[in-house]
Amino acid sequence: MGVSRRVAHALEQIRQLELCPSVLNLYVDKYSGKSLMNDIFSGIRMFLLATPIALAIAYFCGVSPTLGIVSTGVSAIVGALIGGSKYQISTIALAVCVPTLEMMARYQYKGLLTMATFTAIILVVFGILRISDTMRYVAQSFLAALGTHVALLITTSQLQHIMGIGLPQTDIGLPGSISALSAGLKDLKIDILITALAYIVPLATLRILIRGTAPYIIYLAIGAITAYALDAGIVPNLIEIKTVGRELIGTGMYENIATIAKTLPPQTVLMNTLTYAFVVALVIGTQTCFATSVASSITGDSRIQHNAELIATGVANFASVACGGLPVAPDITSSLTNISFRAATIAPVLVIVAISVGYVMYDDDILRYIPIHCMPSILIVYSLSELVGKKPIQYMNLRTKESCIFWITLIVAVYFGFVPAVIVGFTVSNMLFSKRMVNIKDATVQSVKKHDTYVDEFMTNKNGYSNSLAISRDVLNKIEVVQITNALLLNIAEVIEEALSRKGKYPSILILYFKNIPYLDGDGLNMMKRLAAKSTKAGGTLIVSGTNGILMDIIQQKAEETGSGDVYGYIIPNFKVAIQQALKRLDARK
Repeated sequence: MGVSRRVAHALEQIRQLELCPSVLNLYVDKYSGKSLMNDIFSGIRMFLLATPIALAIAYFCGVSPTLGIVSTGVSAIVGALIGGSKYQISTIALAVCVPTLEMMARYQYKGLLTMATFTAIILVVFGILRISDTMRYVAQSFLAALGTHVALLITTSQLQHIMGIGLPQTDIGLPGSISALSAGLKDLKIDILITALAYIVPLATLRILIRGTAPYIIYLAIGAITAYALDAGIVPNLIEIKTVGRELIGTGMYENIATIAKTLPPQTVLMNTLTYAFVVALVIGTQTCFATSVASSITGDSRIQHNAELIATGVANFASVACGGLPVAPDITSSLTNISFRAATIAPVLVIVAISVGYVMYDDDILRYIPIHCMPSILIVYSLSELVGKKPIQYMNLRTKESCIFWITLIVAVYFGFVPAVIVGFTVSNMLFSKRMVNIKDATVQSVKKHDTYVDEFMTNKNGYSNSLAISRDVLNKIEVVQITNALLLNIAEVIEEALSRKGKYPSILILYFKNIPYLDGDGLNMMKRLAAKSTKAGGTLIVSGTNGILMDIIQQKAEETGSGDVYGYIIPNFKVAIQQALKRLDARK
């Protein structure tokens, strides 16, 4: 027992620096076999979710799709062993696939490895200097702008490829890609268009019918089965399907990449790779801190170490590229799915690694049956889905700081490229958001400490609550309470709307209770605005409760800036008072 206490005390001291790898917590957690099946099932699910996207992005970057799986496996195990969160799942970083493509086109793998080395050093330094408190509160509109630019560039370039109307030029940017696509459409043949639609439409339909990333693995399986059936003569071979394994493996670079042969002095190459490494480190570091903050807020695990996660992401990037893969970063979607499956330890990543090894052993046989056109189709639909998820239209109000950051970053990215956009966007974000970062961090502490137990009583025991207040249960049933326990950025408005729509209609009173949130930015405020408008349209009322101190001041200030006091809902800090106010409103409607 004495040894256990000393080890726990030592771990706690390391945690104070936010440099404690999550794997060391297993000694304290005393992992039980009860969670083993959850971990295994979660690992299998994570691999199936990551596979199609990893294959497609690797294809886009001009390397064997197998190296996408290598990246996922290597980054997963490195992140699990030295990372600060046992919930994180790392895979190929979509946000930096454009600079990866440019680096591969100019300097091939030697340049990419140099960039990964510098990126790793920068991220490790970020972690040691403990600057995660700055990076995790950077305006998310900065990342949204970069994501919008990447999604548009990937979509336009891959449309050219799948329609056979020209090859994307890696050094002309988004305007050039759009121009090339427009010019190529003039000579587009009807049979090529039909072929392209035959690949894109089924995946787009699956994406609409099935939420999440499951449609991509289903689509990939359908394509592989079709190719196998044609190859084996099970069905008449009326069409020819070119597959990745037969046509492209071993070529080193793919037909959708225009290799730029340039002779540059070593010092120029070094400066270029160092510049790319710096901006890649900023983007990956910001995304890493955001993903870790979300995992912490959802699970309530205070032991999650943001700075350790930065160090792990840096090492994982170097390890991934050194093994022939691509730059990586924690994936928010996969991490949230991992949490939803009640994963208890790092065991899911061990499953991912095991399956990845099995895949690599038989990759030639597998890729022989993956149609080439499936790769750009996945990228097109995935990029458009990401674009819709960024919701650029919410940044149309240029009076807000978030909108200014978004449009400045996006405009610079479109006209000057990815590297200047990151530098300008990150700088502007810090300049405009620095004061608010402090405010939101302080507000988080206040909102967590003052949780109202009346909320849990109301949600778990409405009968007891109605009896204590001498209120009819029928009246209380007109009031719905939703506790917000994580960042409002993660499409919480859509989740709430879906939950309420299953009930058939909006409640007369909808109360949003802030139990534990890491921060609240423009995306979250706009989602609250949407809910308030939807409630008003449905004849109901939105009440925001659980807010106090600086957090409440931020919401009230935003409401005043819009010129409408109830645009974000009526703000009533105390939950019991909020219920009383709701009852008054219901009584007034009789």
